Amino acid sequence: MDRETLAQALHYADLTEYQAEAYLTLLDVGVSPAVEVGRESAVPVSQMYDVLRSLESKGYVETIDREKLYVRPCDPGVSMSELESRGELLHDAAEEIRERYRQPNRMDARVGVTKRGETAVENARDLIDEADTVVELAGTYEQLLRLSPVLREARDRGAVVRASVYVDEGQTPPEEFDPSDAISELRGCSIPGPFLVIVDRHRTCFAPNSRSDEDYGVTIYDRILPFVFHWYYLTCLWNLYPTLYADETDRVTYVTMEEFVCDCHSLWNDGYELEVVVDGVDIATDQRRTLRGVVADLSHHRDDFDLSRLALSDMGAHKSIVLATDEGTTEVGGWGAVFEDVEMRTISLVGLTPETLPLPGRDPV
Repeated sequence: MDRETLAQALHYADLTEYQAEAYLTLLDVGVSPAVEVGRESAVPVSQMYDVLRSLESKGYVETIDREKLYVRPCDPGVSMSELESRGELLHDAAEEIRERYRQPNRMDARVGVTKRGETAVENARDLIDEADTVVELAGTYEQLLRLSPVLREARDRGAVVRASVYVDEGQTPPEEFDPSDAISELRGCSIPGPFLVIVDRHRTCFAPNSRSDEDYGVTIYDRILPFVFHWYYLTCLWNLYPTLYADETDRVTYVTMEEFVCDCHSLWNDGYELEVVVDGVDIATDQRRTLRGVVADLSHHRDDFDLSRLALSDMGAHKSIVLATDEGTTEVGGWGAVFEDVEMRTISLVGLTPETLPLPGRDPV
């Protein structure tokens, strides 16, 4: 570090220009008569004694009365403690200012809006870091790359991570992009859309794409509002697009009741026995609950569907399954379940065999 920079740092420690100059000169020449320090520095000789006395009062130097007034620098371990503490204070203040800039201006306890969309990506990193069940994500390759470390950690905790990436025609992923261990399934969305993250059904980050007239970000902590974003994600950013990558370990795990019913209703109706594991929340106790059993009933709000062509749009109303377990039967509903026994978080299809015995409500095959 050059002398000018050192002097500027000493100014931050409340030394005047003359005090900093005298102190740095003394460090160069060592124990010296005060008058010699005056000759070697840019401090006027007439002011040198006052400057040295003030440095002594601050703990930077020590004066020695002999035939002449000598001066020597004090141990920096003591004299620099204030400078170091100020440095730590300034560093901590800078970090706090950055953090406060990132944090949204809360409209209330549930919704916050920031002045730049980039903050939504930064906030999403913190939310994903707490995910333990499901992460639904839409963004560019760059945004997915930035979130890859926390996505891998979420996968390690057992969360299902579904991502839609906005891909231009002919675009290939960056060389460093690797979805394995970070994403359960990746789909390619051909229409540019917003940055969107939905975490464990009650936390959401949203920012419009670069074509928006305004730059802003939204962070939501709520159990109801994320459902709207979830349906938008499911119908506009996920279901319509092809799979680019899929982790085989998660191919039979569903994070929505709608997708499970669409995929499995025709199998169940054709007489197959569907063995599933449900991870959910008990409606009565609000406690996590895991069930394993066979689908005994599968219902939706209308009976006039072409069962071979069920679509997500057909699943907009009530739908549920009844699970036959060793303890009896349990009704399982989807997101926002009210009348059922359990609200599902994930459903994993773990067994698919031709049925041999009739289940409640079903005719023998």
